[in-house]
Amino acid sequence: MPAGSFASPLARPSAPVAPSFRAKERLRGRQTVVPRRDKPPGAASIDTADNTPMAQNTNTSLPRKVWRVTKTGSLAGLKLEDDTIAPPDPGEVRIKVKAVGLNFADVFSVLGLYQATPDCPFIPGLELCGVVESIGPPRTNLPEGTVVPEYKIGDKVMAVVRFGAYATVVNAPCHQTRPVPEEWSFAQGAGFLVQGLTAFYALRGLGDVRVGQKVLIHSAAGGCGTFGVGICKAVGAHPIPVVGSDRKKKVLMERFPDINSDEIIIRPKEGQLFGPAVKKAAGCIAVRLGETNDTSDQNTLDEYASCDIVMDATMGDFFAGGWDNLSKGGGRYVVYGAADLTPAGDLSIFDVKGWLKLAYKYLKRPFVDPTNLPGENKSVMGFNLIWMFHKVVVLGELLRDLIALELLAPPVGEEFKFSEADKALRRFQSGETTGKVVLLVGDDE
Repeated sequence: MPAGSFASPLARPSAPVAPSFRAKERLRGRQTVVPRRDKPPGAASIDTADNTPMAQNTNTSLPRKVWRVTKTGSLAGLKLEDDTIAPPDPGEVRIKVKAVGLNFADVFSVLGLYQATPDCPFIPGLELCGVVESIGPPRTNLPEGTVVPEYKIGDKVMAVVRFGAYATVVNAPCHQTRPVPEEWSFAQGAGFLVQGLTAFYALRGLGDVRVGQKVLIHSAAGGCGTFGVGICKAVGAHPIPVVGSDRKKKVLMERFPDINSDEIIIRPKEGQLFGPAVKKAAGCIAVRLGETNDTSDQNTLDEYASCDIVMDATMGDFFAGGWDNLSKGGGRYVVYGAADLTPAGDLSIFDVKGWLKLAYKYLKRPFVDPTNLPGENKSVMGFNLIWMFHKVVVLGELLRDLIALELLAPPVGEEFKFSEADKALRRFQSGETTGKVVLLVGDDE
């Protein structure tokens, strides 16, 4: 199979969304596309930029500040340090960072619970937004079909990196960047790539979401969950958002005022109450759509009051309620995290109580017997986009289709100073935030 091709039909939407002119102009900007011979069927054509060379780098190193993890297990191992960054390598742009987006992977990596975490010391963080400070020479060995945006010094840009975002200056591969829409803030730009791609890959790449389907979305008031709800509405699916409080429900309804209140689930404290809540919400959608008028009959509920897709980053005691209500008509349960296993605080080597509590949750984690899946005609699948960074063509095309949906700008829930990264992570770890949590880098940092 040629480089950059899709390994399976589930690696991308079955029917790509053709980008509108306005969407391409807002988020694409000038770009070069590495010529390819294996253009995916149905892929939208992308104009190739002219041969105007991008500005070259300054060939100088720059001072910067970074948050570096010197020891995992506790936020106390996160240290603010002075550092120096080299000029950008071929295919990179050097970005003066204005905002850094926080993700649950940051918490897990600092605590040493993230499988992809580099060896200490390392700089955490996956996404950022800023302005182009300098530009490296072109890279000549990218796979065919790679989209490489073209910039000039001072352009507003958002980027995703495999760690290293908690810094005031960052070198990022140009193909992992995109221009920021003029009307977006730096904070909004720092909240688009990671969570937007995560939600889109979950729902379209794996879930194959379609018009009319019912989709259960955990943590719907958070970054990924908000994108999930927006994607469902954009493609004509019916989201069943799950939130943790009345306050979060209000925030979600302010962003999506056309969602019926009785189709939003406030997560109960006890897991066994979650399943009935899912069936009730799905039943309300079935009644609204005219699929049934009788939600008292169990057979009717089993047929219509079920979910076609579950998008879950919570797990724990709430897995069963979603799994039991997943359609036997090919339902797909997509897992991309396990917030239930997030420790409430630090996990030092001497924190016996904390480790015992985590071990108890781990031993109680849900199991699915693969031998039962054919009989139930549904599936469970999981992913972590960090293992797909080398799939530059696949991610580029997913991003193209995500941009084409023209979703609302990411909601920013809370902002912290760059010097308050440890405080921001502690707040993020609490599970009480909504929208995107970002670090803002001042001009003097």
